[in-house]
Amino acid sequence: MNGLATAVPLTTRIAVHVLGVDPDRRVLLDRARPPLEPVWGLPGALVEPGEDPVVRARQLVSDAGALTATRVEVIDLESLVEDGLHVVHMVFECGAEPSLFPTDAGSTALWWTLPEIVGLRLSARTRKALASRWAWIWPDT
Repeated sequence: MNGLATAVPLTTRIAVHVLGVDPDRRVLLDRARPPLEPVWGLPGALVEPGEDPVVRARQLVSDAGALTATRVEVIDLESLVEDGLHVVHMVFECGAEPSLFPTDAGSTALWWTLPEIVGLRLSARTRKALASRWAWIWPDT
């Protein structure tokens, strides 16, 4: 052996995470997986091959009971190799207009006010996204 590493081809997938914010500045958060962990994070999903990440981001907000998802823009991008898989994490910020009626989409995400969020245990990606939006509340990410 010459000590050189053998390159292994990696499959690349895109993961979408959404910082959903409604007109009252409530934020959409979901329990981290596995759900028994007391950590809250951004709603997210792997994008299927050929699926548009923006469409998937809007769908995550709609599944949580929003009538519309507007103003979809990328606020963070991270490329990681996890368990032999190359994952590009795209964090979107979306404006949203929550519905007054429950959704049947099966989302476990909930709308939280900023004072409520301050007391929650948040994932690192969530703290970073919140700091990009409200740096005076989450300055130490």
